[in-house]
Amino acid sequence: MVASPAVIIFLSSNIVNVGNLAFNMIFSRWMGPELFGDLAIVLTIKLAFLSVFGALSSAISHHVAALHVSDAAQTEQALARINGICFVALWLALPVVAVAIFAGSFQMRLDLGSPYLLYILLGSVPFSAPLNILRGVALGRMNSAKIVYSANVEMAVRLGLGIVAWQMGMGIEGVVAAISVSIIAGWAVLINVLPQPRLPAVRARPLAISLGLATLPFAVLQVAQVAALDGDIFLATYFLGDVETGYVAALSLFQRIQFFACFALASVLLPSVVIALRKGQSYRSSVGMIAGLLGAVSVIVLSLSLLLPDLLLTLLVGANYTAAAPHLVWAAAAAVVFTINYLIATFMMAQGRRSGIATVVAGAGLQVALMIVALSEASGDLAAMLATKLYSQLGVLAVLSVQLWIILPTHQQKVSK
Repeated sequence: MVASPAVIIFLSSNIVNVGNLAFNMIFSRWMGPELFGDLAIVLTIKLAFLSVFGALSSAISHHVAALHVSDAAQTEQALARINGICFVALWLALPVVAVAIFAGSFQMRLDLGSPYLLYILLGSVPFSAPLNILRGVALGRMNSAKIVYSANVEMAVRLGLGIVAWQMGMGIEGVVAAISVSIIAGWAVLINVLPQPRLPAVRARPLAISLGLATLPFAVLQVAQVAALDGDIFLATYFLGDVETGYVAALSLFQRIQFFACFALASVLLPSVVIALRKGQSYRSSVGMIAGLLGAVSVIVLSLSLLLPDLLLTLLVGANYTAAAPHLVWAAAAAVVFTINYLIATFMMAQGRRSGIATVVAGAGLQVALMIVALSEASGDLAAMLATKLYSQLGVLAVLSVQLWIILPTHQQKVSK
């Protein structure tokens, strides 16, 4: 069981999490709350576009896991062509996106101290889609070695180059450049996952259309993840002061710890259930293991957030952030509940049911709307925003629980037949 892909990928994701935690620990102290708030906004934007491209990864892993051996070679050739086309298309789109950023004055709208941060991050975009295509293939094959290698190389480059850039006096611009290079590094170690396209070329258009349609539900789920977990950093920049925005950035760190510690479980859950269904086997052991790992991480995060909030904030982001300690357990609890909701929606999607994703997406939209209402009131503050966030996710969990209660007996009847 310890050597199973689920456990290996889970352990690897948490090694990456420790590296990301070290990244935030170091730069929150070196930068201070205001500049760290700018870095948090950039990281959120990076996570946003990686999450959208991550939807493509989920769709591909779903497709690859459901493939029969006889179809594998032709599908890999088609995926290789799609991969190359995406890479070229994104390079061609860069000038257009750069002009749009300049014309829209997005750096001013986001209250970023440096006008160059978004352009530096933009350089990594052409590698983001190929990175997720290749990761999707590796996940669909349950190739844990490639997944672990790519994720850890990306983390090591981000942390190492970020430290070097800051120490060389390159400022936040250098740190953001390190973030961009790390995405390229994560892609580079996966380039042999797919074969070189052969001539005569395999028709890729039917597969591209199929994957495009299959990507849509995963894409909206990823958008919901960004809105539900990281939307508060954008609301804070509008409704709260710079120092409180820095506090929100620190609290968001704990939300990312919880979610990304368990995000790999969702990546494994999807192909595991699909493969089991294709082979007519039970997926209970895989789901049970994933649920156990999720529960262990959630209990640890919630316990530490409740019992030792001041110590955690001091150790992880510095004494300048201890004023946010009373809010830590609320932020952590909201992340725990959202992670559960995300995994339930993924489990339902593996069975061909999109209602779970629709519920999570609707819940994220409602959460953001309610947080805006809460912050717009005279008594609106950080505490009100986080309480609204938690209660919204608990409501989503209640709806998903009812959906699971309905579909599980139906599925068990089909399996028994």
